[in-house]
Amino acid sequence: MTWSKAASVSDTKAESDLLLARSILKGDEAAFEGLVERFRIRVSRIIGRFFRRRDEIDDICQEVFIKMYSGLSGYRGEMPLEHWLSRIAVNACYDHLRRRRRRKEESLSAITENPGEFYDRLEAPEGTNEDYWQKEEARLLAERLLQQLAPADRLVITLMFLEELSVAEIAELTGWSKANVKIRAFRARSRLRKWIAQRKG
Repeated sequence: MTWSKAASVSDTKAESDLLLARSILKGDEAAFEGLVERFRIRVSRIIGRFFRRRDEIDDICQEVFIKMYSGLSGYRGEMPLEHWLSRIAVNACYDHLRRRRRRKEESLSAITENPGEFYDRLEAPEGTNEDYWQKEEARLLAERLLQQLAPADRLVITLMFLEELSVAEIAELTGWSKANVKIRAFRARSRLRKWIAQRKG
């Protein structure tokens, strides 16, 4: 189910989510544990798109559910709990990316196990042969390139090409305008291609 489909669930589903949120706020621990169990895999998968270390994923996942619990009083059922929680997860990843950027982050392996395949989906520069992204040199280059992107641009590129979300879906998750998402995606791809061209030159 895409984010947009999730956002258009029936009124019955929205009402059910709102009742669940209210039960948790009233101290129903079983309801909260059930919600965590229900969405843990979804949240972990989102986080796993940005970070590879298991302990880091677990820490951020825990942080997401704490933030969710803290913010439940403001949940009004305007969107499904799953979508609302996914938005919290994306924002938590963005926060961690910004902190890692300030600390000189690690390698692209923290984002994807196959950087070459990831950038292949961005389309190799014109004139390169078919095996360009499969080469080890390209893989290492991809690691260095992604680190140079601003966290917001990196977030958009990851959601667009790994999660395969549309511009509208990314805008909905991040709270940014569609124009902002388009600009960031275009800018990030342009920079990646420019850096690749400079490397080849």
